[in-house]
Amino acid sequence: MNVKRLTVSATPGSLRVVAVWKSLIEHHAHVCGWSAHVNTAGGRESLSVDLVDCPAERLAIISAALSAGPMRVLTSDAESTLRSS
Repeated sequence: MNVKRLTVSATPGSLRVVAVWKSLIEHHAHVCGWSAHVNTAGGRESLSVDLVDCPAERLAIISAALSAGPMRVLTSDAESTLRSS
């Protein structure tokens, strides 16, 4: 199982969480975990979403769509916490 982490960050008040989830739904992404973080000292908010078996092309499309506004998107490999049956 291949898990990729998509981390979307922005300045406080600029993180569009609904837009992130809407994009994931529109592109049929399979989410297996997520976390939200606020760094008040650094002035950043972020949402990290773990995606299972997301093809590279789809990940690129999602990243591009979310990067079009005030948000910054990073992708990385993630450790899977899911057990295969």
